[in-house]
Amino acid sequence: MMIEFLVAAALAADADQLPRLEVRGRDIAPEAPQATAELAEQEIEMVRPTHPAELFSRLPGSWVTRGSGQEHLTAIRSPVLSGAGGCGALLILEAGIPIRPPGFCNVNNLFEANVAQAGSVSVLRGPGGIGHASGGLHGVIDITPRSPLANPENRLRLEAGSNDYYRLGASLTGEIGDGALAVDVSAVDAGSFRIDEGYEHQLATFQHAQPVDNGQWRTILSAARLDQDTAGYIYGYRAYADPELRRSNVNPEAYRQADALRLITRREWLDGQGAEHRLSGFARRSTMTFLQHYLPGKPLERNRQVSAGLQYDRSGSSWDWGFDAELFRGDLTQRQDAPTPGPPFLSEIRPVGLHYDYVVDGQRLGGYLARRLELGPKWTFRAGVHADWIRYDYDNRATAGNLAEDGTACDLGGCLYNRPADRSDDFLEIAPELTLSRRFEGGLAWLRLARGFRAPQATELYRLQRGQDVADLEPEQLDAVELGLRGSGRFDWELVAFYQRKRHYIFRDGEGFNVSDGKSGHRGIEFSLAYAMAPSLELGVRGSYAVHWYRFSRDLGGERIVSGRTLPAAPKRMASADLTWRPSDRVSAQLAAEHTGAYWLDAANERRYGGHTLLHFSGRYDLGERWQLGLRLRNLLDRRYAERADYAFGDYRYFPGAGRSVFVSLAWRR
Repeated sequence: MMIEFLVAAALAADADQLPRLEVRGRDIAPEAPQATAELAEQEIEMVRPTHPAELFSRLPGSWVTRGSGQEHLTAIRSPVLSGAGGCGALLILEAGIPIRPPGFCNVNNLFEANVAQAGSVSVLRGPGGIGHASGGLHGVIDITPRSPLANPENRLRLEAGSNDYYRLGASLTGEIGDGALAVDVSAVDAGSFRIDEGYEHQLATFQHAQPVDNGQWRTILSAARLDQDTAGYIYGYRAYADPELRRSNVNPEAYRQADALRLITRREWLDGQGAEHRLSGFARRSTMTFLQHYLPGKPLERNRQVSAGLQYDRSGSSWDWGFDAELFRGDLTQRQDAPTPGPPFLSEIRPVGLHYDYVVDGQRLGGYLARRLELGPKWTFRAGVHADWIRYDYDNRATAGNLAEDGTACDLGGCLYNRPADRSDDFLEIAPELTLSRRFEGGLAWLRLARGFRAPQATELYRLQRGQDVADLEPEQLDAVELGLRGSGRFDWELVAFYQRKRHYIFRDGEGFNVSDGKSGHRGIEFSLAYAMAPSLELGVRGSYAVHWYRFSRDLGGERIVSGRTLPAAPKRMASADLTWRPSDRVSAQLAAEHTGAYWLDAANERRYGGHTLLHFSGRYDLGERWQLGLRLRNLLDRRYAERADYAFGDYRYFPGAGRSVFVSLAWRR
């Protein structure tokens, strides 16, 4: 999304007449010649999401599946990818800055960002391309806090809902000299329809914005904390429809505790030639402790990351360029406190004690250069390239090899967990991009060719199993061709077709080794439509039809990948729609529908989930100038469905969806 700031020379003018400068940097621009979508603050406020999945269903080609509590997996023009590859394939930004360092993504990254109080949430579908670092393989998400200068909001809200859900939120803004301070905080205490499941979640965003000559200073401090009692899968065919099984929790001991802190300070300005500049410094810290209840022995993982860096962008009339530099450190330990239950061989190869203990120091340097040419009054050509160099220096703080903590060997072929010896790895990737666009009355057409990439994550390189002393992995690459049309007038619309090929796809093979010789293909069509049917009635529709398939064959032991078969967890059809009624300034109501199509649960394409369609309602009524009453109903028809379906280890497993849920809020605003 564009970053808006006020020109210092206009500060003496009336506040309502202050002009705005638009500085994009690397922000995702909805009107750019690429497949982008944005949810503005008004739309986020209408949804008031309790989980990111409720928001991303309103963006074409995007799918966030809800796990337990605030856990989730995300897909953009892709199947749902789990493990390190699930988060490494997407780049999540806050105000244009990645929220985590390379190599240390969290598959549940979105619970570290204040999504529900954002000024906008933008998604770039397909490769990140120019200006976006390693990780922008399948897409880029940018969560932008509201501007203290452009949107000086003051509001308090108390919300209560089904299953012991309570949320307190506040958005406050105050002037300080010529600048402004802003605070957005949210605190949630939530139960669940499932036994022994619930969470406490706090989010805060503190900002200061100060106009200066030809630009502004802006500082953003973000914090997040999650304390969650986790519920695992439920098991058995269509268990989500069983009234008892859907409430059950076979992992009442599971939990997750996490916190994150990020600081961004930024100077934006225009030079004498009209070129736009943005210089950002940033620092980040995050920690997490969680019980791996899904593994035999249920080991405890602790991880931590600290990082700092700089980002610079310059965009002029024809040349755009920028660079990144950052230093980071991440560490991880995994320890098991009790013997592994079950057959004796499980206890033998998964011993009590330390499994992993390592630290990785890293550096990243990146940059991009792009040239824009006007080929005529309507045609524009843009060519550019992004390069990224990443280095990991890995230090194993435990005994190397697949040994127990005391250095003894396990029987039955050795311990399962293998710790590589100290080593260094570096990766250099180059991503070109070409875009040809043509403007027409009320619209834009474009052809985009782009490459995305992601370096292997630290856990893929250094969290190995027996028999593999070194994971010799290549960075994943995805090449894409995209053809798009967009228009506005009586209604706003967009239609995009894409074809993508991914290589060096990282996965665990039948021997338990991390390898990077997988290939996949992805093609589809995405659309969106917004239409004002009447002055008080608006219709929004969006969706996608996409096919994601294997381009290689491999025996994984328990199942076999066959080239041409569809990837699991990849619905062909996804869609959503909403009808909004605003009869007056004091009243609004919206009826929304979301549809998730059927998808395969296994690589053999033998078992599937049939999909679901849900209806939701939201409305608000202004009680006066200061007070507002809100009502939201999720899953109006009380459908029994699965938020996520899977098949593994010989059984169907699901995260069940909640039944009909009601949320009531009371807000005060000034």
